[in-house]
Amino acid sequence: MIRKIRLFFPDGTTAGFVIFDGEVSKVYQEQDGRRVFLFQVKGRFPPPRADFSWVERVLDQGLEDGRKRFILYVGSRYLVNVKGLEEDDALEALRAFYERGGGKVYDAWLRSVIRGVKSRKLKPWSLSRLKRDDPELYESIMEVLRTSGRSSMRKDQ
Repeated sequence: MIRKIRLFFPDGTTAGFVIFDGEVSKVYQEQDGRRVFLFQVKGRFPPPRADFSWVERVLDQGLEDGRKRFILYVGSRYLVNVKGLEEDDALEALRAFYERGGGKVYDAWLRSVIRGVKSRKLKPWSLSRLKRDDPELYESIMEVLRTSGRSSMRKDQ
């Protein structure tokens, strides 16, 4: 099935379109009523965006175990590089998340983590990566997601 997908610039003006045949995406620009081929890529273009709604739920609910690992692998990366928060706002959100589970965390450690993920532009781990690389943290997160009343999410995000 061939799909035509319109592309837009951030200001809402038309940027062109993509024709996706199930395997290859061909990107075109419209000029003077003609379509001008720009490039092609294997797979879907633009790629689908990841759903990070589960991260917000964990940040809101808190974790009993694995809070520092969640901050390192997911929370800080999400707040800084996906959501685009400033350092101080991310620090406040991460401190509140940590304290929700009990205990205190050093601001210096949080700032160090925030600066590190920002400078390296690290993206948050997905649930599937957590399941593979840190199954204990994955189970803690899934428990929070199940008890938050929204367990209908896909586990492979």
